Amino acid sequence: MNNLINRIPWQIKLVLLMLLMAVIPALLISYGVVGIIRDELKSNINGQLIYSSNSIASSIDSKLKKNLEILQLSKNIVENPELGSKEKVALLVSSVEKIDNLILLNISIKENDKIVEVINSQKDYIIFVNKEKKLIPQSIKNEVFNQTKFDEVKDIKIFQPFYEKELREWLVAIVIKLSEARFPGGYLTALFSLSDIVIETESNILNKIGNVFVSDTTGAKFLSSQFLFEIPTDIINDGKSLLKSKSSVTFVNNYAGTQGGFVSCFSRTQEVDWVVVASIKEEAAYSAVNEAYLFYGLFAAISIVLAIIIALLFSKHLSKPIISMAAVSKMISRGNFDARVDYKANDSIGMLNESLGQMGTQLKKNFSEIENQKKQLEDYSKNLEQKVEERTNELNESNKELKKAYHRVLELNEEKNEFLGIATHDLKNPLTAVSAFAEIIKTDKELKDEQREDFLDEIIKASQRMFSIVKNLLDVNAIEQGKLNTKPELISVDLIISETISQFQEDISRKELAVRNDSKEELFILELAI
Repeated sequence: MNNLINRIPWQIKLVLLMLLMAVIPALLISYGVVGIIRDELKSNINGQLIYSSNSIASSIDSKLKKNLEILQLSKNIVENPELGSKEKVALLVSSVEKIDNLILLNISIKENDKIVEVINSQKDYIIFVNKEKKLIPQSIKNEVFNQTKFDEVKDIKIFQPFYEKELREWLVAIVIKLSEARFPGGYLTALFSLSDIVIETESNILNKIGNVFVSDTTGAKFLSSQFLFEIPTDIINDGKSLLKSKSSVTFVNNYAGTQGGFVSCFSRTQEVDWVVVASIKEEAAYSAVNEAYLFYGLFAAISIVLAIIIALLFSKHLSKPIISMAAVSKMISRGNFDARVDYKANDSIGMLNESLGQMGTQLKKNFSEIENQKKQLEDYSKNLEQKVEERTNELNESNKELKKAYHRVLELNEEKNEFLGIATHDLKNPLTAVSAFAEIIKTDKELKDEQREDFLDEIIKASQRMFSIVKNLLDVNAIEQGKLNTKPELISVDLIISETISQFQEDISRKELAVRNDSKEELFILELAI
């Protein structure tokens, strides 16, 4: 990750930094403002839904209450014992004629589990808002009786409204149970037009962008001239749940449908178990919110584009001296230490340019010193080679001398060993003679004085001989230097043999040996005297 960031050019980093420092805070603020506007718009839409559904529910309650009052007045007329039959009929007919939304009044009784009509008063025609008159079909009475379940009437009951296709009107039947003795098991039925409620519902502004209708515990939808096939079943189910809960709370909820989401408000009527449903598609309800988001997106896009353009222009202006410095740094790296950038501003880039110039000057100085040191090293190297060569020659000569000395030492060592061998041999003979003569003198009690004197002389001669040999052995310097001070002497062989026989004469006599000297007197050998 760090390697990737390091590879990004600084111009792009500058653009991103400007976006972070300028555009993003503005976008966040704008987003917050849009969020507040969104919440306010949603709150307004929800408030409008609540107001519309509550106002329509109140209107329905008001109209139904008025209709119930009319029906109650008609019941009082029927049950008034002071009025005769003709007077009652006249009053009922007059009510039908004078009350605009009253279609018919009917008195029926139950005989043998059948409903039998006693009195029926019905309008001949109905006048619409546009003054149009339309005849009321005579079959409407039968339609009312077919849809009315009298067994469900305990005191008073408002039945489910129905749509009369010929009249193109929503009608509602209200049945009140009579208690007058003349009409045992009797019912007073009134059929009212709900055109005024429908007009108020259809004129509501929400009905232009959504649906406003009324539903009951069965889930039926009425009092709307629009097709309501797109309404999700969850909306109907929530309306039924509200009626079953006996709660009078007005609430707003969102629903998902096959054709998109819906926002619906539920308001319950007080006079009857009906619920007014104001439903609108989310895309229509929150179109202003969507427009706000669209504006925010457009603002964000324009802001980002402008920020990028400004950042690029600024980075281009800022990067021009930096690019020049980069070119100068390359020239300096190639040896042109006098290269400079013409930038005099007293800012960080100017300081960088000044540092770059100082670096070039210092590098030039350093390289000059390095060249001088290089020349000195070359001279020193040449002198060193010459001295090494001379010293090598001296070492070679010394090595030759050492070899000669080594060989000389070996020769001296051999001479020393040879000399020691000679000295050892020379010491052995006199020692043997001394030992022999001393043994004779010690053991031979019958030895004559003359012989003893001779033996002692021999011992003295042998001792002098050994002393001479030992003296030469103690001359260490002569042995180490190889300087044996010798001088050649002639010695008679006959003399040497005679002295040797004389030294061992006693042993020869004791062992009864015969020794004869056959040497010639004129024979001499050369002896090196130390």
